[in-house]
Amino acid sequence: MGPGPAPDVPPEPGPAVAANDLGTPPPAPEVRRDGDALRFSGTLTSFNAGPAWRDAVKDAKGVRVLDLSGLTVLDTSGAALVLAAEAEAGEGVRIEGASRPVAAVMERARDASKPPPAPPAPAKRLGLVRSLGAWGVGRVKGAGDGVAFLGEASATLVNAARRPRDLRAADILRHLDEVGTRAFGLVVLLGVLIGVILAFQSSIPMRQFGAEIFIPRLVGISLLRELGPLMAGVILAGRTGSAYAAELGTMTVNEEVSALRIMGVDPMVMLVMPRLVAATIAMPVLSLLMDLAGLVGMTGVMLSLGFPVRLVTNQIASSITVGDLMGGLGKAAVFGLVIAGIGCRAGLSAGSGPRAVGDAATAAVVGGIVALVLLDGIFAVLFFRLGW
Repeated sequence: MGPGPAPDVPPEPGPAVAANDLGTPPPAPEVRRDGDALRFSGTLTSFNAGPAWRDAVKDAKGVRVLDLSGLTVLDTSGAALVLAAEAEAGEGVRIEGASRPVAAVMERARDASKPPPAPPAPAKRLGLVRSLGAWGVGRVKGAGDGVAFLGEASATLVNAARRPRDLRAADILRHLDEVGTRAFGLVVLLGVLIGVILAFQSSIPMRQFGAEIFIPRLVGISLLRELGPLMAGVILAGRTGSAYAAELGTMTVNEEVSALRIMGVDPMVMLVMPRLVAATIAMPVLSLLMDLAGLVGMTGVMLSLGFPVRLVTNQIASSITVGDLMGGLGKAAVFGLVIAGIGCRAGLSAGSGPRAVGDAATAAVVGGIVALVLLDGIFAVLFFRLGW
């Protein structure tokens, strides 16, 4: 025989909200005034607060105490009714007797009823004189930070020369690959194009005087002394300087640089020095590669104009000296050191916020190119005075 019918088990009592889920409306709350007190009892939820709203607010006038000790269930709608009664009672009214769950609901409802904070007042625009003063102070502060970074980097370089073990060879090789090896394709492409452009553009005025044979001399001297280091420096500033600033800027925003300082690790030794050494070593190589690619492009143009390769090589050999080559490579090394330093400083001085990394990369590129042109002008005057 199968099991008999299950015995009747009386259901466990539940809160009024659960009874409403089953379709039974909760009982109406009891709101009565007792002298200077307005007492709430029973359940006060969104299902029964509406009918009791008008009488509760009306009875709340002049009371000094809102007694919630009799409330068993309260939701945010019931809490809104209690707050409305509190507002109607005026200043000095107290809420007493609330259990911990009821007090928690009242606290959330009170926080939700607070008005949103007023928007901050718009910043006053400074006058012309104050704006110029603020700009000048900012520039002076930036120059001071740059001098401090230069001094710290110089001291780190001197210490690294005394103790080469502080420099990690793995980091230097990794940055040499990023700065040099991965840029070879771009440098060769731009070098060939620069050589072709210079040869074609110089052939037009040279033809008027029958001096096309001197095009290799003009292009060779221009590349080795000026355009080779300059164009390689522009590539380094746009490609590597911005990468240094973005990488170190991200570390600064994420407070990784501060964590290194807390652990006793000098960021100049760990982060800046390998990048400076790698850029200083790779830049002369990029400049030399740019020179060779430009001479190849110029040779192709000369062949198209009917000049043999032997004549072109003889013209280059007779016009270019070792001093021209070494001067250009020396300039390139200085360019690499300065551009890498500007990129590292821009990254380490990055601010906070989503625009900090982008601003640091922009500052690195702009500052690197400006410094490149200024240094090239200084070298031009120096070489002219020395008779090179």
